[in-house]
Amino acid sequence: MEDYKNEKSETITARINKRTMKKIRVYAKAENTTINSTINQLLSHAVDWDIVAAKTGWIPIPKEILVAFLEKLDDSIIIEVAEECAKHIPKDLLLAMRGKVNAKEWISILRSRAKAAGFHFNEIEEEDYIKFVMKHDMGMKWSTYFLTYYNESFRVLGCDIDCDITNNTISYKINKKDYELKKPKF
Repeated sequence: MEDYKNEKSETITARINKRTMKKIRVYAKAENTTINSTINQLLSHAVDWDIVAAKTGWIPIPKEILVAFLEKLDDSIIIEVAEECAKHIPKDLLLAMRGKVNAKEWISILRSRAKAAGFHFNEIEEEDYIKFVMKHDMGMKWSTYFLTYYNESFRVLGCDIDCDITNNTISYKINKKDYELKKPKF
């Protein structure tokens, strides 16, 4: 999640169900963080993802089903579908979920989606670029899909990325200049 420590905050009082509060305490302890930080992260994720995801076409489905479908497909079909979808889906999602169309907001959606899917998502900042690593544990066919989809979606957003994949991980680097607001090619 993004760092909210430097943002202005507002103090409120809220009643929270005891069972829910117990789960929040357990989660905060497991994550080695404060209850306040945990509640902020959970609320932020709910506002950035949960509230808008279903309304914009995202559906929850078990990994095993998606992996089984993709394993039946030839790589050429996977690549064709990923390229075609990446030409219009990112813009639709960006407008519906963030109200802005740029690489920074697209990465925000990818970050939120990774969290919602239970994927490990890491950001590594270097001098000239930012590297994003997502471990999906869904096999090479999914890595091929992600590679193609991300390359095309970022290209349409006006950014070049450098991708690398393994059987269960995709990483992509984006130049910091491209990460900032840039005109998309829609």
